[in-house]
Amino acid sequence: MATDDRVSGSAERVGVVGPLGFDTFAENIIDCLPDIGVQPVALGPPVPMPNGRLSGPVLALRSAFDRVDLTYQRQIVARAERENVGTVITLYPLLPQTVRNLRRRGIRVCLWFPDCVANMGRQQFLLGDYNALFFKDPLLTNRLADVLRLPAYYLPEACNPARHRPPDTANGQRHVVFVGNMYAGRARLIAELVGHGVEVQIYGPPIPKWLSDERLVTRHTGRYVTGAEKARVFREALAVVNALHPAEMTSVNCRLFEAAACGAVVLCERRPPLENLYEEEREVLGFTTFEELLGRIKWCTDDPPAARVVGDAATARSHRDHTYQDRLTRILEILW
Repeated sequence: MATDDRVSGSAERVGVVGPLGFDTFAENIIDCLPDIGVQPVALGPPVPMPNGRLSGPVLALRSAFDRVDLTYQRQIVARAERENVGTVITLYPLLPQTVRNLRRRGIRVCLWFPDCVANMGRQQFLLGDYNALFFKDPLLTNRLADVLRLPAYYLPEACNPARHRPPDTANGQRHVVFVGNMYAGRARLIAELVGHGVEVQIYGPPIPKWLSDERLVTRHTGRYVTGAEKARVFREALAVVNALHPAEMTSVNCRLFEAAACGAVVLCERRPPLENLYEEEREVLGFTTFEELLGRIKWCTDDPPAARVVGDAATARSHRDHTYQDRLTRILEILW
């Protein structure tokens, strides 16, 4: 990279807007910024969080709360100014007036949006006059830049090499793993796999009642895994199935990078960026059809040592090319 003193070793202060908690997007960014010579400042979530959780769907339903959110976000602006922050990276859209208020104070503001297009809500970030917008979907990025003339950039998600790494010891298991929220498409896929005799374990938030299927409930561990426990779950599994949300049109999710970094054998549903992020067959195993997924699972079952070699290669590639440090350096090079 073309090294800038501000990226490589200064005490530049960068504010991060997003909910904290171990292994959240914001937590990993705050953890990795010091590695590129930047002092992080946690500015909190973009909206009040009475239940402690924030997600794209929750934000998309907050249209009636603009006044409340604007009042709340004035506190973010005040703290950024008080902490002498020069740059703000927000991981969820701020109200356009909040972005203007930050920029009036000479603070650079960017959005690094981690969700799929289904969670863009009212798309108010298109009106926010950000210095830069970063998206994991290259098609969306190109449309925003070419048609709306926005400062939009393609930037995939990442792994934190200090947290997302293989455990020192790990036992081999015979089940495939699903980690994350449950939605209809994922529920349907798991039910189909179970029907074909595949051993499945599920980790993540409780299954919604409207998706309460006995085939899912009996295979849900009841555990939401983070940190070393998540790394162990990824590494020990026969394979991690990364079936993407249907709204991940031309994008992949953070689970790809995290599981690969932890040494998992990742079976990832193909999207256009995948071939440029990992080498298929050697670092990840892609699938496009259900039959191909079954074939991948059978190969892992028949030859666990060969599958483990894929996981090892995935770790090496993730820690070399797909770290938060790399992504954050890219962001700051563009902003500065």
